[in-house]
Amino acid sequence: KPGTYTVTYTATDKAGNKATQQRKITVLADTQAPKFSGLKDMTAKKNKKPDYTAGVKATDNWDGVVEFTYDDSKVDLSKAGTYYVTYSAVDKAGNKATARRKVVINHDKEDTKALVREIASGLSGDAEAIRDYVRKSIKYSSDWGGDDPVWFGFKNKKGNCYVHALCLQELLEAKGYETKLIWVTDKSHYWNLVKINGSWKHIDATPGTRHTKYSLMSDEQRLETLSGRKWDTSKWPACE
Repeated sequence: KPGTYTVTYTATDKAGNKATQQRKITVLADTQAPKFSGLKDMTAKKNKKPDYTAGVKATDNWDGVVEFTYDDSKVDLSKAGTYYVTYSAVDKAGNKATARRKVVINHDKEDTKALVREIASGLSGDAEAIRDYVRKSIKYSSDWGGDDPVWFGFKNKKGNCYVHALCLQELLEAKGYETKLIWVTDKSHYWNLVKINGSWKHIDATPGTRHTKYSLMSDEQRLETLSGRKWDTSKWPACE
């Protein structure tokens, strides 16, 4: 119990002489809550519950390691997204600590397909309008988009020419177009071929004056915008 107390000390020698002395001892109140460690951000796959306790510890300055609980009710393992798990710990004095950690549930291929369908449903069927949507929605950056460039591009609103090309290709195919991904021989630039009314055309969703000079391009127009770079014409159909 917190407070100030008096302790009496007594000593007696062999002759029976007795001495006493007192000292005051102050017992401090335990007002400090436990502290958590190990609550780093974590990622998990859909529909697979991670171990939220691994590496986590709650330590009190008086009681040492104490038990803790966690609340993961806000985490939807069936849906990709960012969530938070709340942790709680109480020491013997009743001091309570709470903390939380970020949990990212990774998306899968079905999520990407659903995202493409959702975006495509709000667009017209015009190939050039779809290209313009990608060009305006996704800013150019040096990012390649990791394992899923389409998800990366639409979610982060940025990416390089490869990301732009794959995002455009997915939307065009969702609208029923036949497409092909194409690149220059050194793979320094990517874009698409799209078949319109039975003819193939080059179409490029990458922002920038070189790629926006022409709309649906012939081979001759495409070459003009590539600053001397070429593609292997044996691998892709000609565009007139």
